[in-house]
Amino acid sequence: MRQSRDVVHFLLLTAAMVAGFIVSGCDNKETVLDVETPDGGMEVNRDLDDGSLSVEVDE
Repeated sequence: MRQSRDVVHFLLLTAAMVAGFIVSGCDNKETVLDVETPDGGMEVNRDLDDGSLSVEVDE
């Protein structure tokens, strides 16, 4: 009885972990340039799928 309950708990935990990985996903980007200054910063990322660039500026 206890062994079957442990198996069910293991399967539920595994399903929850898989769902978490699917929901969180991952960005397929690489940081090309990251500049930090006293007044702010700038980060340039390149998308590895299509090569597009995105620029984020912090003020």
